[in-house]
Amino acid sequence: MGELSCDDIKLCMISYFFFNDKSFLCVEELAILLINIYINILHHDRDRSHFTFHVRPASVAFVAALVTNGGAAVAISVEEVVLVVLGTWWWGESTEVEPQYLGAKIEGDVVTLDFVKKMMDDFKNQKCLHKRYAFQIVLQMREMLQALPSLVDINVPDGSLLTVCGDVHGQFYDLINIFELNGLPSEENPYLFNGDFVDRGSFSVEVILTLFAFKCMCPSAIYLARGNHESKSMNKIYGFEGEVRSKLSETFVELFAEVFCYLPLAHVINQKVFVVHGGLFSVDGVKLSDIRAIDRFCEPPEEGLMCELLWSDPQPCPGRGPSKRGVGLSFGADVTRRFLQDNNLDLVVRSHEVKDEGYEIEHDGKLITVFSAPNYCDQMGNKGAFIRFEAPDLKPNIVTFSAVPHPDVKPMAYANNFLRMFQ
Repeated sequence: MGELSCDDIKLCMISYFFFNDKSFLCVEELAILLINIYINILHHDRDRSHFTFHVRPASVAFVAALVTNGGAAVAISVEEVVLVVLGTWWWGESTEVEPQYLGAKIEGDVVTLDFVKKMMDDFKNQKCLHKRYAFQIVLQMREMLQALPSLVDINVPDGSLLTVCGDVHGQFYDLINIFELNGLPSEENPYLFNGDFVDRGSFSVEVILTLFAFKCMCPSAIYLARGNHESKSMNKIYGFEGEVRSKLSETFVELFAEVFCYLPLAHVINQKVFVVHGGLFSVDGVKLSDIRAIDRFCEPPEEGLMCELLWSDPQPCPGRGPSKRGVGLSFGADVTRRFLQDNNLDLVVRSHEVKDEGYEIEHDGKLITVFSAPNYCDQMGNKGAFIRFEAPDLKPNIVTFSAVPHPDVKPMAYANNFLRMFQ
């Protein structure tokens, strides 16, 4: 056991970061490590400038800590130390919550339904979530997603429902409309959002924090898959990076990019329905075990299974062809049929393409595209859709909906300046 000042700890952090050539995540991992350290604040000063600490193999995120102040012992969380003190060092600005902040607050380390509702109400009124709570949500998501496999199995009990949504693309007010039509995510009313949460729409920060907060509140209430827009290259061009920089900070740009790499690539519902953002593959014989084995913790490559899962599209003719996007491929009904047969599946559900009615059934009824961003980019005039699957038969029940009004912030408002010239 030893006594260290804040400057000592700061020096250790800087040394670790630079001399070990670590990425941002490694610094963030130190924060997670500190959450698993018992810290006793023994100094009487309000600035909490000296720490006496010892390391134990604690697995809880909320740890015992004592503050002696005027003879009163007050329990605090190490998360508070991490988010306030370390946040100040890394970001050059305080993450302490100002007295005048009246927005949603996380008490301790538990994201509650009341918090999520308050946060969504604030977002609807164009109010921001404090960076401290945004940081807390994203860190919790990072830890949660990292533990998931690349292909996630979802079990829907008999008589229960699962709702699958397609691209949302930063259209927060349409996301809220989905919840008003179909209920909030919960253990009894779970959702699967099938990628492309961000970019193009100018409320992407609100969308991603809402989805992440529901996942933190109840992991089984919401499942999230990676889309081709959950990547650095797309975020840099189509608005999410600029929006994060404007509404949060530069640090969050890197943090979101890292967390996106942990999103699963696909889901299977009750061993019968395969759900993926893009589509299928350039070769036959791909098994679910091959998808499970993908090392997804990276930016999407330009070829291979991971690339094709995120980028491919169906085509009306048999066989395979080049992609209209220049990435991935186009695949026909015969490719879909063989993939389903090889893996004892009944249906492919994918997203990735805007559809006039919000959905399209293709490939002899064996493939459904679902797209949940109505009047895409305020100019396409399309409907949005979501699919409700009820066990045990998992017959798709498709619900369509129209766009709702939103504040006068144009799509692509935060996009690359060169690209905005053509909007």
